[in-house]
Amino acid sequence: MVFAPGALLRPTSSAVLMELLSCVATAYLASRVIDLAPRRFAHIRNSHPWCFLVLGTALMCGLNPVWETLAKGQINLILAAVCLFALTTDRRFTGGVLVGLCGGIKLTPLALGLVALRQRDWRFILGMGCGFAGSIAAGLLLLPVESRLYWGRLAWDPARTGEVSFAANTSLNAVIRRLAQMISPASDGSGTATTIAWGAAVTITVIAGFLALPRDRARPTASLGVGAAVMLLISPVSWNHHWVWIPFIAMWASTVIRSRAIRWLLGILTLPIVTVGPLLICRAFGADAHDPQSLVVWWVSSTIPLAVFAILLSDAVRAVRERALPPSPSVPDSYPPRSDLLVHAGSTGGNVTEGSA
Repeated sequence: MVFAPGALLRPTSSAVLMELLSCVATAYLASRVIDLAPRRFAHIRNSHPWCFLVLGTALMCGLNPVWETLAKGQINLILAAVCLFALTTDRRFTGGVLVGLCGGIKLTPLALGLVALRQRDWRFILGMGCGFAGSIAAGLLLLPVESRLYWGRLAWDPARTGEVSFAANTSLNAVIRRLAQMISPASDGSGTATTIAWGAAVTITVIAGFLALPRDRARPTASLGVGAAVMLLISPVSWNHHWVWIPFIAMWASTVIRSRAIRWLLGILTLPIVTVGPLLICRAFGADAHDPQSLVVWWVSSTIPLAVFAILLSDAVRAVRERALPPSPSVPDSYPPRSDLLVHAGSTGGNVTEGSA
């Protein structure tokens, strides 16, 4: 229904329009990444804002999820830009409506409601419900046959978009299915044990994400990173071009990982995947992207979801520990001048020297 108006244009014009919208969305995503960048870049960023925006957009286009979305004419960048605006706007009900509409186009954005749930943003959640219900009602009204087919059968079949265990699928569901096929090569990885394991992984991911999320909107990097990570991990199918949120996930992960050695290791393992892409890497090494027993396939398809899952669990554990600690003693907002302290201490008859308690 969203793409139908494009049929009124010529194919070339429709493709150009889609590319322009995606490029604008990429520039917006890059601007938000720059806004959330560490403070040590603030001076350069403020003195050359346009240069930073052009450079950030160019670097974004160098990421595999971005350039593959542009190459395939996918809607991921546009949806990500709309969801990002919705999560950061002060108009909470309107933001919720936008995310609900995005959920009607592609179900995965609905997982971002976990951010609002953690922050008890009931206006946002109400808006999400209205937007999602409105999208379904509009579909049933304008495209009744297609809507009944989708909501009645296709929406519940992850294989409708392709082979779930394919190397380009970087969700926890795909990781578990590939593991099941490795253990039992004769199976297709869709048995009962696999379904139970995936359900457990989804439950753990949602709980960990809920615990790791901040309770207010004062930490947007954590909110965006955790929300996007949960959304992409729990989806039955998260193709590599769905991970256009990777810059926000990387910024959040950098605040969780304190070890420089682990950062370098993850960077070395994941940089080829997020730039070249899993399929081109498989082709370069001569690996079959459909082979779940290939080490190359495991590297390009499972490293990022497993790493993000581990970082999410680590952040959740840290958050629980911090909340279990007793509150620190209150510190007065101001102290009397040092000379007053010295005079007061000297009046007691003691000799006070510089640096003494």
